Amino acid sequence: MKGALGLLALWIAWAALHSLLMTPAAKAWSRRLLGRGFAFYRLGFNLLALATFASAALLAPRLPEPVYVLSPPWSWAGRLLQALGLGLLLWTFLVIDGREFLGLRQVRDFFLHGHSPDDSGERPTRLTVSGPYALCRHPMYLAGFLVLFAEPGMTLEHLLFSLFAGGYFLLGSVFEERRLVRAFGDAYVQYQRRTPRFFPLSFPRKVVERGPSKRAGP
Repeated sequence: MKGALGLLALWIAWAALHSLLMTPAAKAWSRRLLGRGFAFYRLGFNLLALATFASAALLAPRLPEPVYVLSPPWSWAGRLLQALGLGLLLWTFLVIDGREFLGLRQVRDFFLHGHSPDDSGERPTRLTVSGPYALCRHPMYLAGFLVLFAEPGMTLEHLLFSLFAGGYFLLGSVFEERRLVRAFGDAYVQYQRRTPRFFPLSFPRKVVERGPSKRAGP
């Protein structure tokens, strides 16, 4: 019991740090501090998130007790779902600007063109509503669900982490959609109405990108 609570406490601490660095206040403070160097913010954020995630994974208590172990053909089905999740993740990166998501494009543009801090990639400039985003509004999170929960050999440690990650995905999607509504206004509200949050109910169509809605807030 103590090990399970310790594991959850560690991941909650990581999530709190990760979420804090994503707040508008933290980004505004970083923009003032870094000036034009704010172009490095996205890349630095991702590297810090990766380093702290790896540290948390190393420090987390080991809970190898099996919850269940699937045998063939159910284990094959689990691996297939995990492969589909990885494929969905790759598809999503191919549709969006993966270099911008990672922060690499911002750094390249800084050295090539000396772009201003507003070109850090922190302000969404286009809304993709088809491809994997026609399946659901958060295909990356859906990919995470498939990879985590389709594990054929589920240990207590893996289950607790999966439940934590699933809750974090849900909470993150709420705050992310608030930001997108502010950025795109009615265009995103209509997209919310016709597209499920996580679980797909339609097939993808041609990729369509839209700029911010004229009714979007500042």
